[in-house]
Amino acid sequence: MLSSRFQLYAEGDVVVVELALQGTHMGDLHLADGTLAPAGKRMDVRCCDVFHLKEGKVTSFHCYNAASVLLQQLGVLGNLEPVLQN
Repeated sequence: MLSSRFQLYAEGDVVVVELALQGTHMGDLHLADGTLAPAGKRMDVRCCDVFHLKEGKVTSFHCYNAASVLLQQLGVLGNLEPVLQN
């Protein structure tokens, strides 16, 4: 059973999952403008995954997360440019 914090929805060939990305930032995080070196900080970021299916197989997958929350938890939100490695 999923906790009330996490939900699963299915309608036809679309499945939506509410979940959280949880863990400790121990490796490089590749972003569009560069790479964020490991910060060693914990993160707990809500996200939503959307799966499109055809004949029981996944045809597309999209993960939507709160990037601003992630960057804030890693301690770089207000000062991102100096910590990115290009």
